[in-house]
Amino acid sequence: MTSKPISVQSQWVGSYRRRMAVSLERMYENALDWAHLPHLHSDAFAEIDLIDAGPWGWRATLTPALANRRSETNSYTLQLTLDRAHRRWISSTLDGPNVGSEIWTHVFEFGERDIEIQADFFVPLIQEDHKDRVGHAYRKLYKQLYDEDEGMMLGRQAALDAQTLARQADPVAVDLGSVAEIAQRLPHDFDWAGRPWRLGMEDDRWYAYTLLCPHMLGSLKHAAAVENVVTCPWHGYQFDVRSGECLNQPSCRLADPPSIEVIDGRVIAQG
Repeated sequence: MTSKPISVQSQWVGSYRRRMAVSLERMYENALDWAHLPHLHSDAFAEIDLIDAGPWGWRATLTPALANRRSETNSYTLQLTLDRAHRRWISSTLDGPNVGSEIWTHVFEFGERDIEIQADFFVPLIQEDHKDRVGHAYRKLYKQLYDEDEGMMLGRQAALDAQTLARQADPVAVDLGSVAEIAQRLPHDFDWAGRPWRLGMEDDRWYAYTLLCPHMLGSLKHAAAVENVVTCPWHGYQFDVRSGECLNQPSCRLADPPSIEVIDGRVIAQG
């Protein structure tokens, strides 16, 4: 079932449906999260400049990734308006290429972590023989975006669940192994106090840092540290793994790590 678009000149060109094991809360959180677009969806978006945002939604200028640009002046203004009463949000192109286009996304809730979304695509002044091609392009793009979004939402929910359990865990000392064997397989990942950590060494000194971004608990497991800086793939937050400081958001920092000691030739993580 489709909804009437805001613009009477817009025509429906297709839909995309997807069922996901995520909660309505995670889905709304994702819709309002404008900042992740050029990082998690770097194949589609190069930059985003926020104009306004609030519980109602957001408005921003978006620049497509180079591969999706037809010209260097292909930026456009997008507004996402969240309508919680009807469990939907409307993404409207306000200017630039495809001005007047709208995407109406409805959420259907089947359980606490069981939803389905339907996105309907409306394009203004489109020729009849172009509808199928444009609809196919929208569906292809939305499948890619939701492949990435679903992974982020599932990862965040898993991290939130683990965080609840971690609060109940005692920070007991953990024997990571002998100095000789650990040195051969650095960086080395381990669990301590219910959280994932990564062990490293610099200038003959051991150090550890959390594998969870403090911003929205994004996983840093697959983010390699380059010159002691690790970048969260969800929102681009960068952290100095030695100090824990965030280089682009001073109010955010990595969780305090366990101390790393060598006792009788063994590497020990402890509080």
